[in-house]
Amino acid sequence: MDMDSIEGLNEVRPAVYRTAMKLRSLQKLCHMHVVTLRELIPALHSLGGAWDTGAGLSEQEVMQCINRMFQSVSQEVPGQVSAEAPEQTCRLLYRLFDRGQTGAVCRRSVEAALISLSADTLSAKHKGNAGEPCVWLS
Repeated sequence: MDMDSIEGLNEVRPAVYRTAMKLRSLQKLCHMHVVTLRELIPALHSLGGAWDTGAGLSEQEVMQCINRMFQSVSQEVPGQVSAEAPEQTCRLLYRLFDRGQTGAVCRRSVEAALISLSADTLSAKHKGNAGEPCVWLS
C-alpha cells in the first residue's frame, strides 16, 4: 500500500467532522433533532397539489408545512420543541434556497433539506417511512 495516497485521509477527517458538527448545530437550532420521518412525511404530503417537485412554494405554504410537522412532534414528545422552531426553520430554508429573494423556494429543496436535517438514520432517510420511497425520489 502506498503511504502517500493515505496521507490525504488525514486532511479529510477534520473537514468531515467540522461539516458534521455544523449540520448538527443547524439541526438543533431548528429543533429538527426531534423530528422523524413519521412526522415529516405527512407534513410534506400536506403541501398538496401536483407532485411537481420543481414547483415554487410560498413562505406561507412552507410555514404551514413546518407548523404541521412540529405540531405532530409536540403531540409525540411534549416540551421538546420551542415556539420559535417553526420560524427558525422557515428562515433557514429561505436563507438557503431563496437567494434572489423572490419569496418562493423549490419544493424539492425544502423536502431535501427537511429530510436531511431530520433525526432518522441515513438508511431510514433513504428508505422513507414504513417502506415508502422518499418523497423526493417518488
